[in-house]
Amino acid sequence: MRKTSGQQGFTLVELLISLVIFGAVLAGVVGMFTSTGHYHTAQEMMVDLTQDLRAVKQLMVQELREVGCNPEKQGGIGFQMADTIQPAKVAHDTAGNSIHFTRDIDNDIDAEGEPDGILEPDGDADDPNEEIAYYRTRDNCTGTVGALLPAGDNTRGCLRRDTGGGGMPMMPNVTEFEVTYFSEGAQIVPANNNLSRIDQVRVQIEAEVAIPEKVSPGARTQGLDFRVWIRNA
Repeated sequence: MRKTSGQQGFTLVELLISLVIFGAVLAGVVGMFTSTGHYHTAQEMMVDLTQDLRAVKQLMVQELREVGCNPEKQGGIGFQMADTIQPAKVAHDTAGNSIHFTRDIDNDIDAEGEPDGILEPDGDADDPNEEIAYYRTRDNCTGTVGALLPAGDNTRGCLRRDTGGGGMPMMPNVTEFEVTYFSEGAQIVPANNNLSRIDQVRVQIEAEVAIPEKVSPGARTQGLDFRVWIRNA
């Protein structure tokens, strides 16, 4: 029987070498896609963190500028200690790890008792969003609310905003929340006898991405450090 030239197959050694080469190429491709996926996940977490911090700053700056807003010239409106309002809606002090204040901006209702959307100060701070506290708790904004975290404690916690119905979560993974108070350029420790003298507030917030191990160490945290002049001091 005549043999046909050029019909010989691959040897076992050649097949094994081909498989090894194919496996190496496939591993490289998989590694590239995995690395790309991790990169995009890290970028998304960093962008989310930046946006959350900016949103917190925007709200805090707006509300702090209105501390002590008191067109009707009534007493007791401004920075607060938990025991200075009877009855207090929120049980937090103006301190290094929390801030508690009132403002008279709107009675929230019209002559018929319905919300009217018109800013109408009425001489008290008993209406919605007129008494506010910010603070950080030892939890991550889910489940049971933890204890109040002190300034300088780098435990991941939940930044909360309380207007009388309990602290509502604002931002998780917050590793620092510290507030410093000034009067005429000098730092002061808030007390019942000097709350009305506070004319500037410095707020320092630091937070961490949701999954730190997926982000390089130098990019895991971001922070804000800003000051707000108290217009109504």
